[in-house]
Amino acid sequence: MRLIQTRATHSRVVHLFLTHAHWDHIQGFPFFAPAFLPDFQLNISCTKDAKSILERQMQTPFFPVSLEMMAARRSFRLLHAADVVAIAEATVRHIPLPHPQESTAFRVDERGKSIVFATDTEHAPDHINESLAELARDADVLVYDAQYTSEEYSAGKQGWGHSTFAEAVKLARTAKVKQLVLYSHDPGHDDEMLRKIEAAAQAQYPGTVAARDGMRIKL
Repeated sequence: MRLIQTRATHSRVVHLFLTHAHWDHIQGFPFFAPAFLPDFQLNISCTKDAKSILERQMQTPFFPVSLEMMAARRSFRLLHAADVVAIAEATVRHIPLPHPQESTAFRVDERGKSIVFATDTEHAPDHINESLAELARDADVLVYDAQYTSEEYSAGKQGWGHSTFAEAVKLARTAKVKQLVLYSHDPGHDDEMLRKIEAAAQAQYPGTVAARDGMRIKL
């Protein structure tokens, strides 16, 4: 997840907020083109030691270019509970999420608009995540982990750190979000399956959409 701010001096600033350090969430960083450009500033925030994590994944023999060889200027911020990050007119808040080694949900508010990004996360069997519901309260958009169907989850996916579209709908209703976006699709689900999941969620929560490559949502 990132926020980009362009300054009048033509020095470009990128704010990266890392949800967690699992491989599928950080493996793209060594190929992030702005990190190699000297006129970029990268501000990286995470509840874990992001500098150490990114350095280790770029060590030999895993990658031929080290973190220190990247030309962009870099800063690292270790996020603590209740920290609020201000970026121009935007504020970014976060809470921990239940996931192996823990993930992080982020809420961005700017000029009366808001978006909550909540993946990877698993739901409790008997109640919604009240902390997440509060973070997402009245948000314009909630992006939520909906990797499994309820049947798939019940058939052996408990404890894997992911949720379902049915739980996404429950959370969206409780938090009264304006639009629900289903995210973290299972790699085994083809387009037809995703369309069925989207339609089933829409029947319960109108306006719900399944995330797609290149999707843009105007707030």
